[in-house]
Amino acid sequence: MATNIKAKKKKGSYDNKLIKWIAIGLAALVVLIVALMIIVNVSGSYVAKAGSEKIYTYEFKYFLSQAIYEEYDAEFDNFEGKPDDYDTLPEAEKNNIIDQFFDEARREKCKNAALEKARVFKAEYALAVKNGYKLTNKQKTNVKANVDSYYNYYRNMGLTDEQAKYYLTSGTGMTLSDYKKWSISQITVENYKAALKETYNVTDEDIRKKYDEEPDEYRVLTGRVFKFDIPTVPKDKNGDPVKPDTEETADKVAYQDYLNKLENYVKVAEQMRDGLNADGKFTLYDYNYSTLTPNKVKDDDGKDTEEDKVIAKDATFEDLCTSASKWTSASSNKGVISVNHDKSSGVDEIDKYVLRVQWNSDRTGFVVTEEKVDDETDSAGTSSTSTETTGETTGEDNKEEETAKVKPSDIEIVKVNNEDGTLKELYLVRVEDINDIDSAPEEGAEMNSIQSSIKAKLLEDKAVAELEEKVAAAGSKYALKGQKDKLINKIIKEQF
Repeated sequence: MATNIKAKKKKGSYDNKLIKWIAIGLAALVVLIVALMIIVNVSGSYVAKAGSEKIYTYEFKYFLSQAIYEEYDAEFDNFEGKPDDYDTLPEAEKNNIIDQFFDEARREKCKNAALEKARVFKAEYALAVKNGYKLTNKQKTNVKANVDSYYNYYRNMGLTDEQAKYYLTSGTGMTLSDYKKWSISQITVENYKAALKETYNVTDEDIRKKYDEEPDEYRVLTGRVFKFDIPTVPKDKNGDPVKPDTEETADKVAYQDYLNKLENYVKVAEQMRDGLNADGKFTLYDYNYSTLTPNKVKDDDGKDTEEDKVIAKDATFEDLCTSASKWTSASSNKGVISVNHDKSSGVDEIDKYVLRVQWNSDRTGFVVTEEKVDDETDSAGTSSTSTETTGETTGEDNKEEETAKVKPSDIEIVKVNNEDGTLKELYLVRVEDINDIDSAPEEGAEMNSIQSSIKAKLLEDKAVAELEEKVAAAGSKYALKGQKDKLINKIIKEQF
């Protein structure tokens, strides 16, 4: 606009006074527009207040995402509209069922939960600042630099800008600027909680009591898995799985051969289990599983010789799990798994069996406890009797010697069946170590990792409880007010 005015002035179209008033008017208009933009942007940047503390849009989105996940995790498996074959459905059908799950009532529930969590968080932040834990400018600068460092790390790994921000912000959709503000607020609260934790006393008895409530929440069992490459259901001429009651002759033959192979795989699994448990080594042949006879070594002309083809000769279980197993990444991790409440092998039936294993009385071997039988037909295929394996150590006075001589559990067969009862997956599983509350700590440490994690959890629970009590004690000081329902509903609509 200014350029146009100057051009006109040279032509003598306007006098200086007129130009002056036009310029003043335009400047005022620009100021007004900028002011309105600021007002709109600021007013739209928060969804409500906790007392005088604004709950910013990105904070609400974070807690809304959290509330949605918690509702899904707690209730979706029990949702009446979820079909038994949900996991096999196309993504579009799965999304449709999830949309049905999150009906208006659930969305309202998630919204209220998010607002309440955000309210409490903002109140805790205000209390932290009040008690002297507001970050200094230097600390804030460090936080921002750390965020930039992580962002650049993701970019250097080859992620796009969008992907890097997604991973950095845990998929909350925050901008880097918002995430830096969020991180500053979080660290402020965490610093206050850390100070509160210094005032608490957690005893060995407290740690033991917490552990005994749910040992599998904390102890970690290390095992080893061998997976058999069993056949799948044969296909008919249309490419569909052959049904057990098929009337087609060719399909009948194919299906019977399939069942026969499954039986023979189980026989080999039993031979491997018994041989390895007895001698520690086993020779695995390259079988024709239709006849359960070894295939023959070929000569240079491709003809069978009299020599049986061997996959692994006099192999230990570790060797077999490394070289002959179909377990994912077996060649690199040797079939090793870690299982507890939060860690899974990826196969529920394996987890169920492994979690039945306990130390024996002198911690030289393992006891397999009685299996908990569900109302439904058990599909694990594991033995239900208690067994014990022991090492050769002479006592508990030498922890290093005891640990070194621990004998792994006996190898067990674990089966996974299809809905019709046919074998779907076949495994051999062995437990080799348990890290629990009584495991020796690392050299120089006062506690082992289990004890330390329980203590940390107890301290966290105490700090969270005290902060919540302080928020509650403040009464209406941090009450939710000034909700912007239109903005909130817009965000919820975007989330779903």
